[in-house]
Amino acid sequence: MKTLNLNKILLLISLFLISAVFSTAADASCRYTAAGLLDVQSGSQQYQVYETRAGRYSDACSDTPDEYELTFYKLGICTATTAANDLSSCQYIVNDAAGVNHVIVAGTTGAMAIPEFAIDPGTYTHMVVVISNKLGVKHSFTATNSLTGASSSTGTSCWTSVAGPSAYTNEPITTPHGDTIEDGIQLISCGAAAASAPIFSYEVINKLTGERCSSTWLANGDRYQVVDEDDNVATVGNGTAEVSLLKSTDVFATACTDAAKILWTTTLTTPYVVTTESTWKLNMRTTDSVSIDFDSGVVDPDATPVVGSNNDIMKMGADPVQLYLTVTD
Repeated sequence: MKTLNLNKILLLISLFLISAVFSTAADASCRYTAAGLLDVQSGSQQYQVYETRAGRYSDACSDTPDEYELTFYKLGICTATTAANDLSSCQYIVNDAAGVNHVIVAGTTGAMAIPEFAIDPGTYTHMVVVISNKLGVKHSFTATNSLTGASSSTGTSCWTSVAGPSAYTNEPITTPHGDTIEDGIQLISCGAAAASAPIFSYEVINKLTGERCSSTWLANGDRYQVVDEDDNVATVGNGTAEVSLLKSTDVFATACTDAAKILWTTTLTTPYVVTTESTWKLNMRTTDSVSIDFDSGVVDPDATPVVGSNNDIMKMGADPVQLYLTVTD
């Protein structure tokens, strides 16, 4: 007998820390003043924004976006690993070829639009998630000093103003989601105050290892084992995780130009035990899921002191949200 559960998955923001995958440039939180201002240096700098983990100024830091948009194709629990893209042991909470779009608004809770689902009672050792690799971020902030945004706009208030999409590798390529923009195009506007409401700015995660499409493409969709800052296998919520990129046909991607989805496999530390009385809760954390990216500029080594060439803010890079599924009786 199967247990039937209605679409009551609850999204709770800012719960359960899980390591972000795409964080080569920004794996630390941004620093804000007591007045709530983003800590940035004044004028042209090589490194503009303060990141707390490194304890210094850098060209990027991680923040919590105002809103985050993603599309789920699959969310399931399994009796065997899905890292090799074998999902035959899985049963699903979400299984939609067209995708279920959801927007997470910081500081709120809400129900995800999914139909009724059925899971057989039993013990499940893995969780699988397949989402679109096109991720959207809507964000705004006020900084301690003036910044330069799109169309030479300047000011201390900045907001996402250009949809893009950009690529994680910052290269202009053709993807299943369309063409990504040229490197150097700014997706954020700035002013004395927000001139208009922020819009969703999108990023396509087209590579997991390496910073360019020309970097070596690993087997199995450029598979990535989630690790901590010391390159040790990380515990992410209730387990360890492996991530790959998929084509739109759900086979492993082989290049930046055919990557359409993200396959996330969690090997659970504590397996899920499902009974006919089980209830379900999906926690999502968007803390540090946006990378605020600046242009490090052209450095003049002969200047005293050495300075960069600008204070341009480039884009809000989308890092994956962090998921934690709880199954209780």
